[in-house]
Amino acid sequence: MSLRSRLTTAFLVVVLGPVLVGAVFVAAVMSHLADSRGEALANSAVTMVDSTLGTICERIQASAAAVALNYSSGGRRTAVEMAQLVVNRSVVDGVVFTSLDEAGTDPGTDIGAEAPQGAWVDCGESAAYAGAGPIVALGAQVEVQGTDGSTAVFSAFRIVDREFLDRLALVADADLILRDDRERPLSAGGDDVGRWEYTDAFLPLSIGTVATDVTPMYWTLAAMVTASTVLAMGLASWLARSTTRPLAELSAAAERVSEGDLDVRVPVHGRDEVAHLALSFNQMTAQTQSYVQALTSSRDQMRGQLGRLGQTLTATLDLDRILEVILDTAMVTAGAEAGAILLVDVDDTDQLRQRAGEGDLGIDQPASIRIGEGILGSIAESGVPAHGRIVDGRFGDRRRAATEPDAGTIVAVPFNGRQPVDQERTYSRQPVEQDRARTALDQGSGSRRADPEPDAARAPNDADYGEPRTGGGVLGVLVVYNRVAGEDFEPGDVDSLRTFAGQAAVAVENVLLHRQAQRLSLTDPLTGLWNYRFMQTSLRREAERTRRYQRPSALLAIDLDRFKIVNDTYGHPVGDQVLVELARRITGQIREVDLAFRHGGEEFMVMLPETDAVGAEVVAERLGRAVAARPFKVNDATGGRELRISVSIGIAVLGEHADTATAVLAAADEALYAAKAAGRGTWRVAV
Repeated sequence: MSLRSRLTTAFLVVVLGPVLVGAVFVAAVMSHLADSRGEALANSAVTMVDSTLGTICERIQASAAAVALNYSSGGRRTAVEMAQLVVNRSVVDGVVFTSLDEAGTDPGTDIGAEAPQGAWVDCGESAAYAGAGPIVALGAQVEVQGTDGSTAVFSAFRIVDREFLDRLALVADADLILRDDRERPLSAGGDDVGRWEYTDAFLPLSIGTVATDVTPMYWTLAAMVTASTVLAMGLASWLARSTTRPLAELSAAAERVSEGDLDVRVPVHGRDEVAHLALSFNQMTAQTQSYVQALTSSRDQMRGQLGRLGQTLTATLDLDRILEVILDTAMVTAGAEAGAILLVDVDDTDQLRQRAGEGDLGIDQPASIRIGEGILGSIAESGVPAHGRIVDGRFGDRRRAATEPDAGTIVAVPFNGRQPVDQERTYSRQPVEQDRARTALDQGSGSRRADPEPDAARAPNDADYGEPRTGGGVLGVLVVYNRVAGEDFEPGDVDSLRTFAGQAAVAVENVLLHRQAQRLSLTDPLTGLWNYRFMQTSLRREAERTRRYQRPSALLAIDLDRFKIVNDTYGHPVGDQVLVELARRITGQIREVDLAFRHGGEEFMVMLPETDAVGAEVVAERLGRAVAARPFKVNDATGGRELRISVSIGIAVLGEHADTATAVLAAADEALYAAKAAGRGTWRVAV
């Protein structure tokens, strides 16, 4: 049987039943006419009370379900808005929202009227009232799990008081008395009562109806029964149709929504409860549609940020650029208004320095914080992520440092290196300082030349290695501030930022590994001097500079005398020690702008920018004395020993003896052979 048929039958039974029974009783026993009529009125009043209370309970349950549905799809804020809506529309007097977690239950949030203290009758339970104190409210409760994994309980209620009973008595046209544990029961209506009935379908109520004299109705009984039957059938048909049509439309719309059609809307007929339900359904679908659109937009934005992040990580070795993209993506993911990435300073491993920043951080200069101080310094020292609110400059027991960003909410994640990278240089720092000083000399002499060689051929300077070490201790801190709309960050944001912090650590390591490989490709692994490859590049650059500015540059070719005897007599390990010591003495006798190279084997080269033949002779004389003045201390299988070593030096000058890198190298070699022919341990200038 359809709902429409059931409603029609129920209406006919409710309406015609008392009439027919009354007619039979009036016809059969005239003396009982008054009692029969009174019974009909009493039954009608009970039915009206039960029906009205049932409708109220349905509205309470629907309100709690609607608020819970909004919470599960949109979160606490949306649920509160829906609760406020149903309260404003007087569907319920109030809604209580309680959030549950592993620690227990947090304080509830009241929307509308404050939740009354006392016994509540649950509309969802069929058990009758068992006498557990005064009844203060009719309520319904819905428990739902939110998107963040937390559990929330929504309790909608209507307050049961004298005003409530008055409205119910007005609807039922009867006198009402609430039978609970009060000393003075609540009542509504007058004192002209002819018959009392009792109902406990929702509330334990005594229902009194007014005594009615039905004697004048006797002669018109037959006409009324006939007319009532016709009208009841027509009214039942209309009522069933008007009641079920909105429900059918609502059911069809709900089915379309379940299939993904969020554009559907339900026609609103009239202003009754079903119309309110249809209106609420339309509002729900509209809000759901806006949420889906927002989520789609957020998803597309996230995809764009992740694509940008992937392209940046694979296409560039610019650490600052990589960190900026990582920070932007982290801020979009967490919904933050500002953020920063701070890395450990290579020169001061107790100092965090800002390398990337976005948004209003409340500071004029990039943040610089000592590890262990302030909020970020303490988080870096502990190595434990943290999130929460900063109140009056304090985050828990940590006080904000004057140089770190100021904000209301924060999520900070420290990160470490994954692969140990040897940040210590395996070569002398002096060649790097030479190249830096040489650049300063070029600029100081008034030249403003463009470097004719590509950047890859230039010697890296100290700034290239001003990055934090990896493989031990904290590498840096990723932090975002002030979530959009003033909300608190969630624990899930910490997990998201851990992912981006790991990407930042990998990016730093990749840059360091690339620079280390680039550095090692230009240096000799034994002596730490520049290698043959870098020597060729430097000679070509110096020859070009000499041709352009007409300034001489000298090249010294240095060779160990009788080095083969050292190797044959003491072995190659001792020979390697001699080469290392020779490299150290050479770098100790030249300027910062000069460059020392290992040409190969026991032969070394020294380039002296802005130096003519006379100046080169002075340097060669000084180098020869530095090598021969003190014996070389070496260790072999027999223990330590001292060796007397001398070098032969050939001198050639760009612009005087040759104009190209190849020619000046050949001229220096010829001068070296001349020095060896002259008895070794001396120097000669190319002719």
